[in-house]
Amino acid sequence: MSVSIERTTPTAATAIWEPSDDPQGYIAHTIDSDQLAKAITALGLKQYDDLSALPAAQRAEILRAAAGLAAELTRRVRHLTVAAREIDGTSWGDLAALLTDDPTARSTARGTYAAGLRQMGRSNPATESESGR
Repeated sequence: MSVSIERTTPTAATAIWEPSDDPQGYIAHTIDSDQLAKAITALGLKQYDDLSALPAAQRAEILRAAAGLAAELTRRVRHLTVAAREIDGTSWGDLAALLTDDPTARSTARGTYAAGLRQMGRSNPATESESGR
């Protein structure tokens, strides 16, 4: 995996990736459709006044793009959480720290793990053992 963002000037950057980094075409699609640019624009709109100053149509485009990217990233965070737990053996506390910067937020880590399993069409062994199945 070699996706990178390189700053080309003080106010510009270039996204670089290989076709093998994007087998589903998601990166290319978000760039080609301008969805990535719109979603990233949302990061610069920190104040409510920044949002309210935009025309309604532009605000709606940014909202749609940011929501779409957030949903896709959420799905991938869930899958990465399952992989970290199952492949790497990452503890609940370490997962919590990775997800929230709070190692005591173990229930958040467990919830993210369980959501990842559901999205993958798998059952949660902990839930099955708790319910007596």
